[in-house]
Formats: sequence, C-alpha cells, structure tokens
Amino acid sequence: MSILWIALVAAQAANAQAPAAPVQPLHLTCTGGGTANKNVTDTIHERKRVDGPPGSKPTYKDETKTVTRAVKQDFADQVDVELFSGDDKIRIPRMLMPDFHGGKAGWFKLKGLTGDERSIRASVGLAFLSNSRIFIDRVTGTISINGDSGSYSGDCRPVDVNAPPKF
Repeated sequence: MSILWIALVAAQAANAQAPAAPVQPLHLTCTGGGTANKNVTDTIHERKRVDGPPGSKPTYKDETKTVTRAVKQDFADQVDVELFSGDDKIRIPRMLMPDFHGGKAGWFKLKGLTGDERSIRASVGLAFLSNSRIFIDRVTGTISINGDSGSYSGDCRPVDVNAPPKF
C-alpha cells in the first residue's frame, strides 16, 4: 500500500502547478497631453429699445443672457499610477475632472483592474455617472484615458519609490 501511496503522491506532484509569483507593486509616472471637454458660460448684455405709444419718447431696457457652450481644450499634464499594492489608484489631470468630482487629494481609486504581461486595464469614477477607461500598454509604455470629460495619452516610466532623491 505504501508503494501505491508514493505513486499517487508523485502523480499529484507532477500535475501540480507552481504557485503564481506575487505581483510586485508598480508605480508609474506618465507625461503627455490630451483634450478636455469643458462647458464655458458667457454672459451677454443687451440694451433694447422699447417704443411706447406714438409721440412718446422711447425707453431702453437692459437685458442679460447667459449662454453655455461646449468647447474642447488642449492640455499637457502628468499622470501618476500606483498598482498592485492593495490600494490601486491614479492621479487624473485636473483638466479631465468634472466641476463636481470625488477623489482624495487628486487621487482616484481604480475599479475593475485587470492586467497581464502585455497590458493593464481599469476604470475610474470621477463623479456620479462619470467613468473613464484606462489602458496601459506594458510593451510600449503608453497610457490612454478616455471618458466623457475628455481624453489623455502619454508615455509612462516606472518609478522606484525607494530611490534616493535626485536633488
């Protein structure tokens, strides 16, 4: 019976896979730019002539109108990303943030984080009903962020958080 037990243990060991190596924390700094979708409010002042009955002097009435229009605004900025440390988060460029947004000191938690050796995907909720999609290409080192508030693309480099200061 002991020979049968040894054979069974050997077969299980042959079929067993090595445990996956733990994923190392990753800190990225990305530089680039994008286009933000912003609403601009303009105030228009008008003075209109108001005619009275025949023979009377005309009067004038001041009117103010507020007009809101959508504009696209180009910008350059830096994005910082912290991954696989238990607190996955991103610092989104200020231009991509809606007027009323969440976050903590400019940082937003990543949702739905998935990654493999070639890419990392996630989303970030900037405000109620405002999500942006994030794609990081681990081969080329590029990042793209796309959402209702605009888009951003840039080049990333890993940062050693334990490195000594440069100056």
